[in-house]
Amino acid sequence: MTYYGVDGDYLKFRCPHVTGHCDCPFGSNWCSNSNYGLTTKINWKQNPRHYGYPYRGSKNWQKLYNSRTSVERMFFRMKDYLNLDNIRSKGILKAKEYALLNCIALVAGTIAVN
Repeated sequence: MTYYGVDGDYLKFRCPHVTGHCDCPFGSNWCSNSNYGLTTKINWKQNPRHYGYPYRGSKNWQKLYNSRTSVERMFFRMKDYLNLDNIRSKGILKAKEYALLNCIALVAGTIAVN
């Protein structure tokens, strides 16, 4: 079954032969008599660990994944180069101030390079 989009709270999957992803020797008659092919809808809210939304491999998932990896790269730079993982001051306010100064230094360095 191939991913074919979202219908409300349901992920929609269709027969891969009808969508053109594989060449089934029996055609679409093996799974369904209709020209649209076999369609399965799965509620992703019932088991979000098994079927997540957005579906893995879709364009929306790729966009979110690219954003996540860019944020993780920024955290790595702040921890590794700007020593954010080795804060030696006491108190959450001082730690927050130190992290904000690191963010300013990271942005200033990026502006200076570009």
